[in-house]
Amino acid sequence: MKVDLMHSVKTLRFILLLLAAVCLVSGRGVAFPGGAQAENTAQRNDRVQTVESKLPSGPTKVSIPDATVLDQNGRKLRFYTDLVKDKTIAINFIFTTCTTICPPMTANFARVQKTMMAHGQKDFYLISVSVDPENDTPAKLKAYAEMFQAKSGWTFVTGTRAELQLIWQAFSVYSGGAKQDHAPTVVIGNDARHSWTYASGLTSANKLVAVIEPFLESQNAAKTPAPGRKENPGVPDAGIGSPRQ
Repeated sequence: MKVDLMHSVKTLRFILLLLAAVCLVSGRGVAFPGGAQAENTAQRNDRVQTVESKLPSGPTKVSIPDATVLDQNGRKLRFYTDLVKDKTIAINFIFTTCTTICPPMTANFARVQKTMMAHGQKDFYLISVSVDPENDTPAKLKAYAEMFQAKSGWTFVTGTRAELQLIWQAFSVYSGGAKQDHAPTVVIGNDARHSWTYASGLTSANKLVAVIEPFLESQNAAKTPAPGRKENPGVPDAGIGSPRQ
């Protein structure tokens, strides 16, 4: 009886935390029994500041592994080739049974996606990488994605521990120890420009959007030819005196 009661309490706590996270997606707060909020604002701000103080400062270069992964629909993908190459993306790291930082981080991603879609941004992608591959099957990731109303352009990935380890280590967010010890980090960048930066996954969605938008502006500017220039810069103008290579 005691074991069943403890299990029920843990299950209820998990449900309440997920409810709080889902409410973040829709912009509504949630109160626990007795009037306690899902998380005290001051505590959340302190936690965000602690995380942000440990993040790398400024843009950095990252060598992205082409690890074999499975998405939430069970499709086998190459992490770099299929999900990262030539794209502007934001990546976070989660596991589906997490009851602490993962629900608010995932809710933040949901709000980021909603905001970017409202701004008409179509060339932006989200990736959530599991740090618990033994338990996070594609089916569980799919259910988790649906709970947070993930839309097209947001990929949840799992795979073997050996393959995912390459990704965790590339971004220096998780050593592969206890899954609860993974960093609540969001990696934002543009592969074509080889530029990456780090942000806290616990900060507000608006702050994440503010970090993402310059990468998109830079990407769009690179795609737009300058006035008077040909769209294919590899073909030189054949004007008078123009040498041929």
